[in-house]
Amino acid sequence: MSIRLASPRLQLTPVAAALQVCFVGLAFTAAGAHAADEPETALPVVRVQSTAPGSAGSAYRVEDASLGALGAKKLRDTPFTVDVFSRALMDNKQASSLADVLKGDAAITPNTNGINGLTTEIVVRGSTVDFYNSYKIDGLNMLAWSTELPLEHYENIEVLKGAGGFMYGFGAPGAIINYVSKRPTDTPLRSVTTSVTGSGTVLLHGDVGGRFGDDGRFGYRVNLVDEQGDTYVDDGGHIKRRSGSVALDWRITPDIVWSVDALHQERTVHAAYFGVHANGSGDPADWDVIGAPPAAIDGNRRLASSFTYYRARATTYGTEVNWRFAPDWNARVAYRSWEQRRIPYYSRFTVAPDGTYSEIQLASPGRTETEQVQGIVTGKVVTGPVAHDLVFGASRSRFSVGESLQFDGGVIGTGNLSNPGNFPDPGRNADWEDGGFLRAERQRALFVSDTVHLGSRWDVLVGLRHNKFEREPYSESKVTPTFAVIHRPLSWLSAYASYVESLEQGATAPLLPQLSNPGQVFPPLKSKQAEIGLKAEAGDWAASVAVFRMIRPLDYLRGNTYTQDGRSQYDGLELSGKARLARDWTVTASGVLLDAKNKKTLDGDGDGVGDLDGNRVTGTSRGQVAGYVEYSVPSLPLVVTGGGRYVSARYHDNQNRYTLPAYALMDLGARYTTRIGGTDTTFRFNIDNVADKAYWLGSDERLTQGAPRTYKLSAQAKF
Repeated sequence: MSIRLASPRLQLTPVAAALQVCFVGLAFTAAGAHAADEPETALPVVRVQSTAPGSAGSAYRVEDASLGALGAKKLRDTPFTVDVFSRALMDNKQASSLADVLKGDAAITPNTNGINGLTTEIVVRGSTVDFYNSYKIDGLNMLAWSTELPLEHYENIEVLKGAGGFMYGFGAPGAIINYVSKRPTDTPLRSVTTSVTGSGTVLLHGDVGGRFGDDGRFGYRVNLVDEQGDTYVDDGGHIKRRSGSVALDWRITPDIVWSVDALHQERTVHAAYFGVHANGSGDPADWDVIGAPPAAIDGNRRLASSFTYYRARATTYGTEVNWRFAPDWNARVAYRSWEQRRIPYYSRFTVAPDGTYSEIQLASPGRTETEQVQGIVTGKVVTGPVAHDLVFGASRSRFSVGESLQFDGGVIGTGNLSNPGNFPDPGRNADWEDGGFLRAERQRALFVSDTVHLGSRWDVLVGLRHNKFEREPYSESKVTPTFAVIHRPLSWLSAYASYVESLEQGATAPLLPQLSNPGQVFPPLKSKQAEIGLKAEAGDWAASVAVFRMIRPLDYLRGNTYTQDGRSQYDGLELSGKARLARDWTVTASGVLLDAKNKKTLDGDGDGVGDLDGNRVTGTSRGQVAGYVEYSVPSLPLVVTGGGRYVSARYHDNQNRYTLPAYALMDLGARYTTRIGGTDTTFRFNIDNVADKAYWLGSDERLTQGAPRTYKLSAQAKF
């Protein structure tokens, strides 16, 4: 199989051409019909602002979220910190990556991006979100390693901050990120969006949905996306992306609904690299050294040689049956499968403080597979003055990570970040040759919970999850509890305290021949989290404050041995608010203070103190703030927007010798809504990183360039 890809520039593929003909034709048909039926009349400007959940008119507030084993819950009634990012917010920010969606939340920081790098890696409250267990589609597992999911196919993105514990089972305690799929609409939906960036990337997206049959028994939703063109990476950056999804449902009876969905994506990014390893010398032989980081370089400066690329193909499908078998009782059985093939023909770099570097080019095809089935029964029982919300469930999942027998790499050149080289392709073999699975895991779980309602002011939640984890050479069973109390002193105010335990897979030592223990698999780990908080919601505003402590085991390189010992303790304060002020202003703001330190690490020098004790956790900043504002111009269908975030300095290495500087970013935008030929049309214009700030994402052995100033223009028609 040849993986050498041509690099077409702005040529419409058959999928894009079909979309363009179909949707543009429908738009003109609708316009013509409207013109024929109605006389031309000059109408006054009337602004109609939807206040539906998730809309700009509601300050992008979403009332409900799905919390795994707990099911759908009102956010104000949950004893955890949960944020939901709506479809309207994604559209109005013209978000093209997960980092774009989440950047308005101060507690969330990207470690990488999917244009310069391979994918978007997310850090929440200082802890990296687990690629293997903490990303979900409709509550079930998918493997996010080296995957940039196409946002156009999802209605909301839900983020449960901290440990998933009882709700989701296995996973590192940073967060659970759940993509909520678009589903059939009760009213007909026809939408087409076209967009272009300042660098020349062109996108076409069609979205149709509705119902048919007796009483609208059958529903459908179809999304098709085609994007290609030059990225913001100069002299070689290019993207080619296609995706399609379908979601169907059948209302078998008023109480039984069966749904199915499928999505396929193919994505190739050129001039991509894994990361920059600042090792003090730029010499690849110093693989185990962390040195002072070089000065940040512009995000549009090509670093990887232009022949490099990263290609991924992913397919997921799922099905679900919901049965309301009695008043207040519901049964749900769901299944999801995920498969990805990837061909990284990419580079990584070792860099000295003055910018001198070596480019190491690699070819390492791989694949990931996962599937999960889960059954949940929920119901309500009233015993005198006390009401119980009960949950019973079981889950079974597996995932596998495989690599090709073909793995090739080596240094292709040296240069300096001030003027990166563009070296010739060494012609490595990147064909897939099945080498089996390097890693395979199976997980089984039984869970039960009871939310006890003691009148209207007090709730008590008790949940238990029995987990069985199998991965050679380990097979372990553990129970993780969840406890919480909620008190509502006022109708608009709730206070809560919660405690969660969560299991995560143990570390695996990198497959480096220089290590004394390459490939060693460590046992599963247990993390703990305690949180207290307040939530307030009234009218056009909502606010929350949370104080948390999270403790998780630590793994790191000690000499030439990869080690799992000690712990990291994250103590933090998080505040957030969303408000619709008068009729013209929408404001969201958040901030987080974080004290993340290592404790009880190995004492290598015999002084009675662990080598890393008291050091800040690598890459964690002490403070971050973020905000977003919209202003609706009176008497005009025009909204102007602005957003910004600040990330304080952070340590680059676990010895806390080197720092990465603080950075601040600002975005601006506008949208204009009108009717053209009877068709509702919205034009959007956004400028991200207005000041064109150069900054590094990540830390330790993996830095990537932050995105530069980026221009985005789009038009969306709904008919």
